[in-house]
Amino acid sequence: MVISFLFLAGTLLLILQTTVLHALPDWFGRPNLLFLLVVFLGTHLDVYKGAVLVLLFGLLMDIFSGIILGLHPVVYLLLFFLLQIVSRHLTLTESVHQMPLVAFSYLLSASGIFLFATILTPDSRLYWAWGNELLQVLILSVISIPFFNFFHWATIVFSSTLQHNPFRRQKGGNRYTV
Repeated sequence: MVISFLFLAGTLLLILQTTVLHALPDWFGRPNLLFLLVVFLGTHLDVYKGAVLVLLFGLLMDIFSGIILGLHPVVYLLLFFLLQIVSRHLTLTESVHQMPLVAFSYLLSASGIFLFATILTPDSRLYWAWGNELLQVLILSVISIPFFNFFHWATIVFSSTLQHNPFRRQKGGNRYTV
């Protein structure tokens, strides 16, 4: 139940980010909401379910972005496993730790995507725009706290509804005792 909610939420975030937020002017910034969900999955979900979701989100991002196929899944999976390792050794549930984690992860993944794109397409000229990247880092860091709090609450709600489903028949003890 939680996995289907997170997949649906990620798909809606990607659609929102590629339609509505893409229409915003450049000076306003275009936050990468799907990236925030990938960071959330890396710090709050187990390895197998999270890796499958991150792989699907990376493939969807490649389909929507139109650059080299397979670039986002590789970068997102590497970031996911790095966040899994970091979150096992540190407690990253407090909002104080989330903002620098998001900022560092975004700079790491954006530089990885830029590096891989320049290596794989040497004929095209790509440029690194520090102003846009720092604006993205600032926007993502600010909205990361309510974003993570909402998704943490939603995963708790959807995991508890699985245990307390009103449509499931109550299992009692053995009706036929000997």
